[in-house]
Amino acid sequence: MLLTLLGITLLASAPPFPPPDCLSANGKRACGYSCRASFEEVRCASTPYGTCATFDGRVVCFDPPASAIHHPPDQGLRPECKGVAGQAACGFNCLVAKGRVACARTPYGVCREHYGQLVCWDPSEATIHEYGSDIPRPECLTASTALGCGYDCKADRSEVKCATPPRGRCEKQDSVFECFDPPILTQCAHTQPPDPSEIRKPKSQRQESKPATPTPSN
Repeated sequence: MLLTLLGITLLASAPPFPPPDCLSANGKRACGYSCRASFEEVRCASTPYGTCATFDGRVVCFDPPASAIHHPPDQGLRPECKGVAGQAACGFNCLVAKGRVACARTPYGVCREHYGQLVCWDPSEATIHEYGSDIPRPECLTASTALGCGYDCKADRSEVKCATPPRGRCEKQDSVFECFDPPILTQCAHTQPPDPSEIRKPKSQRQESKPATPTPSN
């Protein structure tokens, strides 16, 4: 009886996933989500949280990692794709600079250009699970031609060092940078993934999902 009620609860609380689509074009076919086609290829995202776009005859697709899906930002989880000069990238907080394009893998990542170097940096999956949407925004520092991103970044004339989690710390002693990254001790357990249509909305517009109350059978 207990297993039956548990199964009913999980099924009732599962998000209404849209069925995958299939797209055919120029003798090629692909199935998934947000499918797009060009003269050369057909591609689809693997999950309803992903996105695809077409640039200069190329199709690019992207699926957010699980940490971003379960912990969407307050403004909504909306990955994007951008292209420039024959290059394309998908993700979050995309940056186009010096004829190049790059995107972070999570909405909590940052991208920065320095001396023609285009770098994106994301907090670890464990860090996002620990902080959720309250995670502090990472920073980027430069020193001469060096570029570093993370937390508590320190720089001198030619070197940049950053901690990986927000609770990390960097110091310089005897002309040497040392960074300490405390371990992530928080365990984050998820059951069903969230409703794809809900997490795209700003937090103030989302409907809080509530597990259905199972009805005991006679």
